[in-house]
Amino acid sequence: MRRFEFVGGSSNKFWEIGQSGTQVTVHFGRIGTNGQTQAKDLGTWEAAADRVRRLVREKLAEGYLEVGGQTPKIELGRGGQRPPELPPYVVPPLPTEGRVSIGPINLPSGRALSGSLEMGPRGVDVISSPPVIWATDAPVLDAGSVLRGLRQSAGALNLVPALLIGMDSQPERPWESREFSPTDPRRIDSFDAAEELAHAWRNCFEEEDEESLAPVEPFGIDFPGLASAPAVTPPSGFGRLFNRSVDPNDDSDVLSQLKSRRVALIAAKRPADTIAAIGWIGAVNVHDDPAPMSAVLRSWEDRWHARVVEIGFDTLMLTVGNPPPDVQSALALAAEHFAFCPDNIWQGSGTLAEYAKSLQRTKQWNFWWD
Repeated sequence: MRRFEFVGGSSNKFWEIGQSGTQVTVHFGRIGTNGQTQAKDLGTWEAAADRVRRLVREKLAEGYLEVGGQTPKIELGRGGQRPPELPPYVVPPLPTEGRVSIGPINLPSGRALSGSLEMGPRGVDVISSPPVIWATDAPVLDAGSVLRGLRQSAGALNLVPALLIGMDSQPERPWESREFSPTDPRRIDSFDAAEELAHAWRNCFEEEDEESLAPVEPFGIDFPGLASAPAVTPPSGFGRLFNRSVDPNDDSDVLSQLKSRRVALIAAKRPADTIAAIGWIGAVNVHDDPAPMSAVLRSWEDRWHARVVEIGFDTLMLTVGNPPPDVQSALALAAEHFAFCPDNIWQGSGTLAEYAKSLQRTKQWNFWWD
């Protein structure tokens, strides 16, 4: 077991973690007490090792210090062997500087944007080169429609089109100021959306503080779990001509309203992966690593057909093809949004119930982190 302690102020806590095969065991409590023990079987040794590494990173970020233990700090696999490492990450090539044609779309002059190594998440390897973002130099007038037209051709090149905006008062941030740090998007596979939301949910509250729970009624201190999205089957063939309104893949109505944005091509496999690939830090006050956020975004893509279309300094915009149709499913989804971005409720609607009303049948989600 590896042991960590957090001593300071009113805190006097220990936390221990160990791995045995596919099982991870956590022992925690106040120093001097027997504490509590929790165990979870992850199914494979690799998944268990990934969970140990992730939980250790989280505790270190919370201020815990490692004070010792009975096992080496480097976890070994069965028979004392290290697990196989992933091959070096190869960034898909970006367009060259200048004007670019991708399929039927001709983009104005643009260039690659380089991040900064200093902006990377603590304990995470960053990608020093090559760049992972190509962006137009200036805003494109009909940006949303251009994004839609790029999707298929860009996807064939392992690129995801997205729209970039800056701060209202400082439009050069974060893109020209290099306030991002690309990371290996394959890390996303190590995170579970439900677990990440549950962890973020608990971090929003003080233990035994009933007043802090008031905004999230009827839920309590424990995350209620992932919401169930209604099943939607896109119309096919000739039916698409008459059923656009029920096609979860058609977000043209929202995109047509997005004007005057820089158009970017990001080296990633799907929209959910873009913020992890570029190492976006816009939510750093709540999430210190964008990879777990991308795991949540993947889950939303799969259940709600929600796709990242715009990335700002501290904002994200998603189009939604399968919004919750009723109050119950909207409230369950609102809980996920609160865990992901509590400022939407704390500095917006005030309560989950009120926020849920805005989610019913809407085709656009906006997130902002203070």
